Amino acid sequence: MVPGVIPVSTDFSDVMSPVLDQLSTCCPRPLAAGALCLTILFGSQTVDAEVRLEITGLTEELEENVRAVVGTLPKDESRSVRRFVRDLEGNTRSALSALGYYAADINIDTDDVISSSGATDANPDGRDVVITINAAPNDPVRVNTVNLTITGPALEDERFMSAIPELPLIEGEVFLSAEYESIKNLILGVAQDLGYFDLRLPLSEVTVSRQNLTADVDIMVASGERYTFGNVLFDGEAFSNEFLSRWLTFEPEEPFEMDKVAESTDNLRNSGYFKSVRVIPQRDARYGKVVPVQVTLEEKDNNLVGVGIGFQTDIGPRVSLSWEKPLINRYGHSAVVDLEVSEPRQSASFNYRIPRKKQPLTNYWGLETGFLNEDFGDDTPSSFRSTLAVERVSRTTHDFQQSLFLRWENEISTFGDVEDRVDLLLPGVSYSRSRSKGDPHTRWGQAESFAIYGGSDDAFSTIDFFKTTFSFRYLREFSEKNYFIGSIGLGWIASNDFERVPASQRFFAGGDRSVRGFRYRDVSPINAAGIPNGGRYLEEFSIEYNRRFRDQFRWAAFVDVGRAFNTYDEAYSAGAGVGVRWDSPVGPFRLDVATPISDNDGGAVRFHISLGPDL
Repeated sequence: MVPGVIPVSTDFSDVMSPVLDQLSTCCPRPLAAGALCLTILFGSQTVDAEVRLEITGLTEELEENVRAVVGTLPKDESRSVRRFVRDLEGNTRSALSALGYYAADINIDTDDVISSSGATDANPDGRDVVITINAAPNDPVRVNTVNLTITGPALEDERFMSAIPELPLIEGEVFLSAEYESIKNLILGVAQDLGYFDLRLPLSEVTVSRQNLTADVDIMVASGERYTFGNVLFDGEAFSNEFLSRWLTFEPEEPFEMDKVAESTDNLRNSGYFKSVRVIPQRDARYGKVVPVQVTLEEKDNNLVGVGIGFQTDIGPRVSLSWEKPLINRYGHSAVVDLEVSEPRQSASFNYRIPRKKQPLTNYWGLETGFLNEDFGDDTPSSFRSTLAVERVSRTTHDFQQSLFLRWENEISTFGDVEDRVDLLLPGVSYSRSRSKGDPHTRWGQAESFAIYGGSDDAFSTIDFFKTTFSFRYLREFSEKNYFIGSIGLGWIASNDFERVPASQRFFAGGDRSVRGFRYRDVSPINAAGIPNGGRYLEEFSIEYNRRFRDQFRWAAFVDVGRAFNTYDEAYSAGAGVGVRWDSPVGPFRLDVATPISDNDGGAVRFHISLGPDL
């Protein structure tokens, strides 16, 4: 069979149509009507055969790309099949060229074969049409030279030049047209992000030699001048422009940068004052090379009330209530009241925030007062603590949140039949940071926190007291759907009278977010009455493997090791188990089954239920 020639079809409509057209113009009406009847009789008897495409001589990747480019196969109609075959060689060559194979040998063949389903009423001949691409890709075209020339102010702009990483096209590698296009898109994208809105590509071409199998790439970039930020127009009346400008990360006449627009938008959204935020650059020829910015704000309600119901193994069912006043005055002061009630724990707090002048989202003064009452039964310490604190919060150059604070605590602790009351005035500092990558599922994450504070009996404290804590948590995906979470927790207390250190300041381990397999606060030194007394020191280590088996669900296996202790010869407690995770709309929900595995502990099985972020 001659390649590219289609066998005679049993569909007569293609043959008869030109004849009928001629008859309708030159013959009498009765003869034309008779011809029309022939068309109805023969043209409507289409054969329901299958058209198949077979490809030989190509790798799986090349074949997949060819099938993607040629598209949907035609129906078994002579005209559509002929049209498909006519374009098939060109489409195949385009698909192979896109992956660097410009010198491929391509042969197209068609044939009728016996149908796998045999003869049917719709296909009485029992034959299908098979189109075959016989291809030899031969050697690919490789990159010979890549010439990227940048002219204009961007050449001296370190921000622009550093935003263009190493080019994807490498000399000697197979030339891929998609990578060539990605270079142009990358340059144009960086230009838009950094305000080079007049950037042009006067030269952008690839010279391919099929004889030498080489590709020479030439791209010339003319950056033009960089635009600057213009004035900012705020659409809102509750705040002064001076206050709202504190949330922006740019000022008029600074070089334009889209990342600063996005960061400013996030700052305003996270401020807690607004229901919706839109920050829109106003590019217009009448403004020249200046970009004014329109900020549209919709304020939150004056009072926000929230009610929550939850459960955690450590404390059981709980009810929480919150009241928030997002805006108290034009200076951005805000207040929050939180209440939480469960059988072993009751707490109430009042927080008042005063934004500072620069970047108020992460720079503010905070005032806090409240109380916490904990009583987990006769076999654990109980306490009632009242607190009053003032803090100065800021963001460091390495994105840590720094809190310099002065906190007064009055706590009544009960250890069995012994009750003690202690006052502590505690100046201190804390640092915390949390980072992550991946959406919607975290692929990498890291969280750190460190705090150090203390008081003296010479400065309004009942005892000398010094405490430091450190925690580190790490999440890493090591293959698709598989990742692990590791954590470390350390603590240290020094005091001239440890027996009077309040219960809430001592270290305990065990529970849902500690050494699983043990009750809350169960890992601790024991006093003479057999009650966990809390320790001077804390060491906790955990490693957990997660396997995602559905989009929102994960299996987990873990081992936890830790101790709260007074002397370093005390043994570690270890627990291990398995669990399931559900990525709920309000955070990961965890159900764990764990048991102690250390020699010094029993082997009872415990269930742990908790809700909260992985980091």
